[in-house]
Amino acid sequence: MYRVLLVDDEPLVLEGLRLMVDWKSHGFAICGEACDGEDAFELIKQLNPDLVVTDVCMPIIDGLQLIEKCAATRQCALFVILSGHDDFSYAHKALQYSVRNYWLKPIDTDEIHLTLSELRNEWEAERKEAEYGTQHEQEGDSLKEEEALLFAIENNDVDRIETAAKRLYWHMKRTAPEAGLRSFVANMILDLIRRISEQETFEEMGERVFLHSSMFADSSEDSWLVDLTALCKEAATNLAQRRLKEGVAGEAARYVRHHFRKPLKLKQVAQELYIQPAYLGQLFKKTVGMSFLDYVHSIRIAEAQKLLRRTDLKVANVARSVGYVDPELFASKFKQFTNTLPSQYKKAD
Repeated sequence: MYRVLLVDDEPLVLEGLRLMVDWKSHGFAICGEACDGEDAFELIKQLNPDLVVTDVCMPIIDGLQLIEKCAATRQCALFVILSGHDDFSYAHKALQYSVRNYWLKPIDTDEIHLTLSELRNEWEAERKEAEYGTQHEQEGDSLKEEEALLFAIENNDVDRIETAAKRLYWHMKRTAPEAGLRSFVANMILDLIRRISEQETFEEMGERVFLHSSMFADSSEDSWLVDLTALCKEAATNLAQRRLKEGVAGEAARYVRHHFRKPLKLKQVAQELYIQPAYLGQLFKKTVGMSFLDYVHSIRIAEAQKLLRRTDLKVANVARSVGYVDPELFASKFKQFTNTLPSQYKKAD
């Protein structure tokens, strides 16, 4: 309920506002009443109302002085003026202090109900927008922490792995409920598996993700950080060993992972690595297990899955963010690798 304070030096007006207006059905509750501006100012400081309905002509401190005083002391209440016809011009001056509306005496309940409905709708929209912004800020922070951990893994930096894993874990601990934390850990493992299993198909990846995720699902929450850190160190070691075996093909795969959002061609990557494109293409397929172009698509689609799971980005925006200019091509490749359309995947999540 939103809190409303009524201020008028006429007891009958206060009674009329209290009895004739259906405050509750519009989401408001009367938190206090005052008969002059001085008492009203003290109540505003004590009760912190969302809305103050005040008369203009009152003893000691009038309505306009009350609004000026609240503005000077940064009181956050919104004001509505209650005015008689004779002092309407005086009440009109209060509009410079962002007074929301003025109601003329005698009381018109239809007008009051309309204003209350508008206020509630505006405040509810602002609240949802604030929650949405907080959620996205948290999601953005978690993605940054995840990328820092994955960077440490790819560089086989044990110290940074421990630090990044701890930061990521405690960030999610603060911002996600237990069910969300479990889900995030599973998604995190998907990224780790992708780093150490580039040559596998998506079906094989799914099987390995399930096995690793079950380890976290069956263990106590207190051991997750230790398990996550150990898994990251194991992934870093495996990556380092594979790099020794993969040679130039592995370098090409890493180049793709770091630049997949940009247009990529085999010839371009071959130039970066000082090797003939045809030879790199043959070596890449033999080492990684798929063609260079398919690998580019697989990395883009894996990233798209993560964005569709963990953000509210529209499908078209996800497509652009992972390197697809053509939405139809994105949908086609997404279905090729996941056996579902991106819109269906987002709804299912």
